[in-house]
Amino acid sequence: MTDSTVAPRGFLRRPEPKAIGHPGRGEQIAAGTLHLGGITLSGDFFAADLPASVAAELAGFGWLDDLAAVGTPRARAIAQDHVLRWLRRHRQPQPETPEWAPQVAGRRVLRWIFHAGMILPGLDRDGAEPYFRALDQHLLHLRDKWFDSTDGLCRIEALAGLAIGAMSLRDRQALAQPALIALAEEADAMGVATLSEARAPESLLEAMALLVWAQEVAEEVGLDCPPELHAIIAEIAPILRALRHADGALPSFHGGGRGAAGRLDRCLRAAEGPALPASGLAMGFARMARARTTLILDAAPPPGGPAAVRAHASTLAFELTVARQPLIVNCGPGDGFGPLWARASRATPCHSALCLAGLSSSRLNPNRQEGEPDILTERPDLVWAGDCDALGNLTAPDCGPAHSPEPAHLLAGHDGWLASHGLTHLRELWLDPDGMGLKGEDSLAALDASAQARLDQVRPEEGLAFDIRFHLHPEVQARQQGQDIHLTLPGGEEWLFTHDGVGQLRLEASCLLDRALAEPRPSRQMVISAHLLGRAIQIGWTLARSGGR
Repeated sequence: MTDSTVAPRGFLRRPEPKAIGHPGRGEQIAAGTLHLGGITLSGDFFAADLPASVAAELAGFGWLDDLAAVGTPRARAIAQDHVLRWLRRHRQPQPETPEWAPQVAGRRVLRWIFHAGMILPGLDRDGAEPYFRALDQHLLHLRDKWFDSTDGLCRIEALAGLAIGAMSLRDRQALAQPALIALAEEADAMGVATLSEARAPESLLEAMALLVWAQEVAEEVGLDCPPELHAIIAEIAPILRALRHADGALPSFHGGGRGAAGRLDRCLRAAEGPALPASGLAMGFARMARARTTLILDAAPPPGGPAAVRAHASTLAFELTVARQPLIVNCGPGDGFGPLWARASRATPCHSALCLAGLSSSRLNPNRQEGEPDILTERPDLVWAGDCDALGNLTAPDCGPAHSPEPAHLLAGHDGWLASHGLTHLRELWLDPDGMGLKGEDSLAALDASAQARLDQVRPEEGLAFDIRFHLHPEVQARQQGQDIHLTLPGGEEWLFTHDGVGQLRLEASCLLDRALAEPRPSRQMVISAHLLGRAIQIGWTLARSGGR
């Protein structure tokens, strides 16, 4: 392909909509309203003056996935209208703008190709020419700029857009095989460690989906798929299997959500090798599974480096799913609802974890200057998780198969408050063999003389206040009776939450933050509050099925 852009004559074969989004959000967009980053767009979405991050998300056209989930004539008309509006405004690439960052351009190419069935109907050859010419310009841009993207998901997005675009368009096959090889080699060179360093399970799923889509398109058009591509997909699959909840979704940690419906299962089916989850920690998360119940706990420090911009103070937080129903959750990523929610959602109180009053287990940079990003700079130095052998030694956190007759056991800890208060937090969990009961003990302790001296300096006379929070999924109903809380799942199944009386239990308001929704979804949370008066305290609690259907 030369730099003289002659628009290709069309597609080698009819593209398929490989990425399908959320129908509820699609209905909102079809009605003329798009919610991005706490901003509501209507009419001409591209006419608004937007912050760079929101402008980039809008220009990535990921929201076409949601319109595709609706699939009505109105949704198709909205998709076509906004793509054509964008084409009229952007007749030439502008490499220095956020909309033309390689990863955004790659994302845009994929959505325009996957959803060509919404964009092209009714257009004659002249009407479709700007669309195909723009795709050609994008391939040139990505060919020249993909290496400017950062390692990880951004680079995978840029190269996947280049490879799939070149494989899909007529007369661009000379670029297709080199682009596919570059994608495979870059993914292989980065490895799972780089792709996982953000510690957001959904981000790893998005990277795997891009690789799987490239593999599928290569097979569809008859290109040889590089062995490195098969290998990295096979390497990612066990990690995501270990992070897969019983309902098929991912846990919400470090700016990631639960994942687009059905995407995880589709990607796992495309992977070669045995369908087994990774043992030990997966991306720094520990898994407990018995029968049809799964628990996933954050067992590593929040990510550093570039990923610290989205990292959450979620150390030792967990999510619990029973069969197809999430029960205990984290609030989720708040960046879809504006800067205030984005910041608040990263704090420990928005997670199912223990938190000192007013102090998260990791803290945002207190010396941040105006214009600088919010990053977690004060993080635990030591986080551990595992089982205990007969001698009390900590072993690898492998909780065994879900059908084991033994309860799953996990002991975890972190020192996130050691420097500030001399305290170490321990969380010990037992999941019954039938998955119908979870017992927990949360402890705070000053473990040595130095830690005790620090605690004595900062502890108020009335004791050091702390809370243990358990956020409930919005579909779970809760009512308090004395110092117990009765929970009812949507199918009528009843659970009971009890504690040992060391603290005080109450119900509070909470919310679920889901980018597919226009607003935060109201929910409830169970909170045990107590004060540390001495040098250690332990609180026991139990969540167990109590009857019902």
